[in-house]
Amino acid sequence: MSSTNKTANFGLNSWIGSDKPERIDFNTDNEIIDGILSEHVENQTAHISDAERYKWNNYMFTGMYYGDGSSKRTVKTNCPFEARVGFVFANSRTISISRFSESKHNNYFGIFGLLANSLGVKLNDDCKSFTVNQSASAITANEYANLNESSVAYHYVMFR
Repeated sequence: MSSTNKTANFGLNSWIGSDKPERIDFNTDNEIIDGILSEHVENQTAHISDAERYKWNNYMFTGMYYGDGSSKRTVKTNCPFEARVGFVFANSRTISISRFSESKHNNYFGIFGLLANSLGVKLNDDCKSFTVNQSASAITANEYANLNESSVAYHYVMFR
């Protein structure tokens, strides 16, 4: 005998003391629950896909390169996505060094992005590589870009 009462949302059995549950009652309830859970899990509006989960969880990419001293260099990354913004900095250096006696300001940090770039670095059109500068002369006023100094390790972080 099926239950006297049913649950409000899914119509599952809700027995009272005089009801006599049978195996088919439990099997029917399990089928209802299985169908509802299956429909819910497969609902792409309520749940994200594996591709979306990967994209959201992998929003950042990091890497490094060693400066070769050339005045202009393209750093090709293995970034799996097209970056919108990022930054690069010299390892174990301050972000800038002012040499007042020489009227020089050396920058060891740069920000690059789709809309703007700081002194000495630029995001390339492929959005997976960027170009850095190592200036022998001032770029503007007394500002020097030092993002490719020979034998210096540089780290970069790129974001979606």
